Amino acid sequence: MGGMVLVARKLRPLDFVFVAGVLGLALFLFIGLRKNYASSKRNLLVQSSAGGEYVFPLDRDGIYNVAGLHGDSVIEVVDGKARFKDSPCPNKTCVQQGFISLPGEWAACLPNDVFIMVQGASKKGSVDAVAN
Repeated sequence: MGGMVLVARKLRPLDFVFVAGVLGLALFLFIGLRKNYASSKRNLLVQSSAGGEYVFPLDRDGIYNVAGLHGDSVIEVVDGKARFKDSPCPNKTCVQQGFISLPGEWAACLPNDVFIMVQGASKKGSVDAVAN
């Protein structure tokens, strides 16, 4: 029965330097990644066959009227999220869809031919496709 013998070892000055270096590197990476994520800007792309193409920043609240085939669709941007606030379509499915905020999310008012989509860098590790 061979048991494992643990030997206590005295810490040397280089051990402290190594631990401080590892902690410093971890802190540097944490701050760098956090800064990079915070600086990734998201925009709202709005396309309409009647009104053209527009890009609005999602970090600035606002209400935008976009010309469509049957009148103006009203797009609301608030707290980094966007939605169809109103549209001249008969069943208002686009209004009922609610807010979009993640890169790649989109909404559309098909009768009025207005399309909105969030553009920007996606979060690292987020799912961006459907897997089988």
